[in-house]
Amino acid sequence: MAEADGTWLHLDGTAGPEVVGSALCALYFAGGGSTAGTPDEAVHELIGFDTLYAPGGLLLRDNGTSVEPGPGSELFAWRTWLAALYRADLDLGPGPWVEYVGEEVVRVWPGEGRGGPHVDVARQALPRMLRQAQRDLTGFLDALRAWAATHSPAHAELLVAAVDAGLEITEPLPV
Repeated sequence: MAEADGTWLHLDGTAGPEVVGSALCALYFAGGGSTAGTPDEAVHELIGFDTLYAPGGLLLRDNGTSVEPGPGSELFAWRTWLAALYRADLDLGPGPWVEYVGEEVVRVWPGEGRGGPHVDVARQALPRMLRQAQRDLTGFLDALRAWAATHSPAHAELLVAAVDAGLEITEPLPV
């Protein structure tokens, strides 16, 4: 998930209160929230959002090359990578360029177009990569629960359920 300054938040079980708060702010403001005066008011409003939006996605790193989610990539679309298992179109938004190399490799360039450093992802590694992303996000739900118990105790479980459903975190992966 991207912060306002363009840095990336790593959403997992080690996320401290500041990271959780930043993630919730991103979800709140990207989803159209703007009037809450307290964290509890923002949580109450966030629970009612139909869809959760926030810039983000999976960050790929290999041999010194990083491929960040492109501008306009949404965190809720982390499951988009499932398409690569079937060599289907993989839309990561504007930015990363994706190409299948043979039957077994997904090649991803950091910018639009082919050229320069890239990251190769073995298609057989995708299930493991997606399960790890799911474990990280599930751990983030625990950090979120701890944050909510302090800042919005009456809505803590509803918030966790809303974020889980909105980002399809604990929904079983079909891999």
